[in-house]
Amino acid sequence: MERGDRDRRPLDAAEAAFVLDLDPDLGRGVNVEEWDAARRACRGTLLRLSDGVWDVPLLAGERDDLLGLLIVDGLLCREVSLHDRHMLELLGPGAVLQLPVVSERPRLGGDIRLTAVTGAMLVGLGASFIHAAGRWPTLLPAIHRRLEAQREHLAIQGLIAHLPRAEHRLLLQLWHLADRYGRVTPEGTQLPLPLRHDLLGQLAACRRSTVTLAIGALASEGCIRRMADGSWLITAIAERRVDAIARGNGTARVLGESLMRPRSSARRRVSSQGQDGHEPAVRYRRRPIRWSSDEGAVATGLPPHKPPG
Repeated sequence: MERGDRDRRPLDAAEAAFVLDLDPDLGRGVNVEEWDAARRACRGTLLRLSDGVWDVPLLAGERDDLLGLLIVDGLLCREVSLHDRHMLELLGPGAVLQLPVVSERPRLGGDIRLTAVTGAMLVGLGASFIHAAGRWPTLLPAIHRRLEAQREHLAIQGLIAHLPRAEHRLLLQLWHLADRYGRVTPEGTQLPLPLRHDLLGQLAACRRSTVTLAIGALASEGCIRRMADGSWLITAIAERRVDAIARGNGTARVLGESLMRPRSSARRRVSSQGQDGHEPAVRYRRRPIRWSSDEGAVATGLPPHKPPG
């Protein structure tokens, strides 16, 4: 079978695997007494990918019996493009890959492309895992925590691209990647990714020529060093520089408040009674988020929701 044919095979055409054997941390909320039963119930389909672009079946992301793909080994790159710019997300072991969807896609941007940067092994979290999560509910929050962590990492990556100085953007992107995928050495943290100047330009939102100048400046300061194998070394000097850049000016701003409608004097003077003599259904003041269960209230520190009597 050719490599391209193997990468295009259906998601169902794979060997079975026990998910908790491959990633025991997913089951850390399962009681010890029930571990064996949970291990046998949490089954998935194992996928082995060769390095290269992965042509995912068109409607794979629309399946209701597939929660996602858990990356067991290897590194994948998920990217979307707009004009000549690319947004890259690197996903390694422990990450949960959700396949592109056809419905509810943004109108801007091209197709999402997936590339196995190295040979990769993934396990599909299909119907067996979903059914097991009904018996052991802690499995789903474990998945969602990882998805939220991935979302936050991607948000920081996008935020770094807003910094005004190119060398700051480049240094913080390298640091951000090394924090997840780097190896600590006596000389610093080694990022074992052969990031070329054009790809660094996409990450740092600058032209290739600007990347070359920024790398030269950072190297002369002793912050980074290109290794013979193409990897990058981020030194202790870089750590102090990153701390200084990321520290901020201490001004706390919540931009979301600027999206709120200004309260007019008429709204502030809401009558304590409606036209029919009863309490009005809507008041123009802030209310805490209400939860429909005591469990949600305990998790957030909010009082439990009491339905009107």
